[in-house]
Amino acid sequence: MSKVLDTLARMRLFDGLSEDELMLLEKLVFVNRVPAGDTVCREGDRSDFVCFVVRGCLDIVKANVGGGEVVIAHLHPGDSMGEMALVDKEPRSATVRVAEDATLIVLTHKGLEQLRKRSPNAVTQIMENIARLLCVHLRRTSSQLAQFKLPAG
Repeated sequence: MSKVLDTLARMRLFDGLSEDELMLLEKLVFVNRVPAGDTVCREGDRSDFVCFVVRGCLDIVKANVGGGEVVIAHLHPGDSMGEMALVDKEPRSATVRVAEDATLIVLTHKGLEQLRKRSPNAVTQIMENIARLLCVHLRRTSSQLAQFKLPAG
């Protein structure tokens, strides 16, 4: 098994895919090495890819009302970013910067469409996994937001 295939098999977004589907997916992704300090994408950008962190660390950064920036999350090996771009095709909701040299596996919307043509069931499974992951993120965000709101009543 290749290193890319092995990495894909361990990613949550690809849970439930068969080995054949993973091998097909492997042909549709590419590996990108990004040095610390580089920006993967900027808040407001139009882009259509999801990245999976193989090595390194990424910071998810949001603009705040004061015109500054805050780091809202850190991504480590096994994490992904950009899932919403594959679903809603809206501008990026945050900036992603490389905190330490990173290796990323990238799946574009075009790659996903190629996979849909060859294996619709694989894309259905990936979309279900994205929905689950987005639910996890939403629940975490709701809990964090509740800490800053006034008590009910």
